[in-house]
Amino acid sequence: MGGLVAALAALPAIGAAQQANIRVDDVTDHLQQTIAWYRHLQGVEQASSDLLIRESVHQASLKGLQLAFDFARAEAGLIAPEAQPQGSNPGSGNLQQALVRAADRVTNLELRLSTVEASLAKAPGSQRAALEAQRKEILAEIDLAKEIQTTIQTLVTFSGNLGGGGSGLAAQIDELERSVPEAMHQKGATAAASPRAPAANTAVQTPPESRGIVGLIGDVLSVHARRSQVLDLRKETDALIASITKLRAPLLNEIRASTRRADEIGASTGDASDAQKELTGLSARFKQVSKAMVPLSEQNIAVGSTRGYLQESIDDLSDDFSKAGRYLLLRAIMLAAAIFVILGLSEVWRRATFRYVSDTRRRRQFLMLRRVVVTGAVIFAAVMGFVTEFGSLATYAGFVTAGLAVALQNPILSVVAYFFLIGRYGIRVGDRVTISGVTGEVIEIGMVRIYLMELGPDLRSTGRVVVFSNSVIFQPSALYKQMPGLDYVWHTATLTLSSDSDAQLAETKLKSAVDAAYQQYGERIVRQHRTFEQSIDVDVSAPRPETRLRFTDAGIEFIVRYPAELKQAAATDDRVMKALYDAIEGEPKLKFAPSGRPKVQMAA
Repeated sequence: MGGLVAALAALPAIGAAQQANIRVDDVTDHLQQTIAWYRHLQGVEQASSDLLIRESVHQASLKGLQLAFDFARAEAGLIAPEAQPQGSNPGSGNLQQALVRAADRVTNLELRLSTVEASLAKAPGSQRAALEAQRKEILAEIDLAKEIQTTIQTLVTFSGNLGGGGSGLAAQIDELERSVPEAMHQKGATAAASPRAPAANTAVQTPPESRGIVGLIGDVLSVHARRSQVLDLRKETDALIASITKLRAPLLNEIRASTRRADEIGASTGDASDAQKELTGLSARFKQVSKAMVPLSEQNIAVGSTRGYLQESIDDLSDDFSKAGRYLLLRAIMLAAAIFVILGLSEVWRRATFRYVSDTRRRRQFLMLRRVVVTGAVIFAAVMGFVTEFGSLATYAGFVTAGLAVALQNPILSVVAYFFLIGRYGIRVGDRVTISGVTGEVIEIGMVRIYLMELGPDLRSTGRVVVFSNSVIFQPSALYKQMPGLDYVWHTATLTLSSDSDAQLAETKLKSAVDAAYQQYGERIVRQHRTFEQSIDVDVSAPRPETRLRFTDAGIEFIVRYPAELKQAAATDDRVMKALYDAIEGEPKLKFAPSGRPKVQMAA
């Protein structure tokens, strides 16, 4: 005790008060502030990523809470009873007074009973009857008084359960302690034995360098929020430390004053008995003040330790925030650089295509392939930059892809068909094709659709545009396409000679006439055929007029099939018809049947 006195006396004086001037409101306010601080701390103690720090914060804060209640109870003994508030129930004071009077009545009656019983033991026989009657009367009164006492005690207990039975600072302390059960001291138990739910580990499970931009953004926001929570709690802890310092000041002043007074009494030469009485009073008061001072000082140490743990947690969170921010910036720069490189290569591809690919069709194909490749590369780079958990991404992408495959079945099939259409034996703008019975000239080939300018039976434009889905090539109906380099069609001319005509002469004359007509334009057909042969790997015989003679009921039918240039088809038909007429008219042995005039139709 002497060491404590010396240590306290060495502290600088804060005031000259001879007695602690702490009010009841100061004590209750301090308890409420400590309880709020403890609860807030339990709400954010998981903000730290260090398990050891979280556990240390919990233990130190719980110890500080329990010491606050120890101080409050010790301080309740220092505050004068008349300065303490009474129960909030308007009738609680009367009940307490009635309870005291009932207890006094029971005590007085029991004293009277003991006196009568003592007299009864010594009384002669003539007085024993009167004393026995008096004893029975007192016993009846005692029973009645005890019943009254029990009834009043029941009312007091009921009033206390409603919150008005407890009076004074001690009752308020008990009520506040019941609001935080973990703060209650158990007999022989320590603060570490209080039950506590295990804290969840909120630390980042994967290192920042292996996380994507989305994960890093989440880390930055999460760490910033947790750091703000801990900073707010540190401010609240500083406020609690200031409150403890304010409460310690009057206690320190009284201890210093008591110490100085003890020194003065020891140095005086007055009455020894009076000095002894004053020293006894000072000693008793010192013990009471020490009971309040010690837990308050220990609480100050516990709260200070908690603040140190909070500061350590703030430092750790600041490091985590800086690390996540650096990796986020690095990932963003890497993603931007990757996209920049992809776009640069895309521009190089585009310029090389325009410089080295002269064929318009091939150029469009290369540019279309460039768009597909560049788009896919950008999407892949973005996914690699933003996403971390590729297993979850693969599962999610699987479900999404399955749904899209069902919903976009036809468009996907059309896109796949596009690459078949632009292949080596595919179609190009300007080709003449027949799709689902519609003949037309290709005017555009898109990723999903193909556009045709419809051609009539004479292969002239009808002025209508026909649109087909590219997926039509996967349908059972055939797609007919004009081979590249070929610009001719096959026409068939049919005529019937009379039955008395010379068949052998007719075949010779008519075939010679058709061959002569073919010689006038056949060289151009041959050149087209040579161009066609260069684009395929199969030998195809050169196109030449073909004739056939057969006998029918109407006469001798002569059929000739000849190639005709598409743009000169009508002139070619006229030339062939004229040659046939001239051959028949110039030979008397050949005559037309009544309905055997030549008829021309397009064979293919």
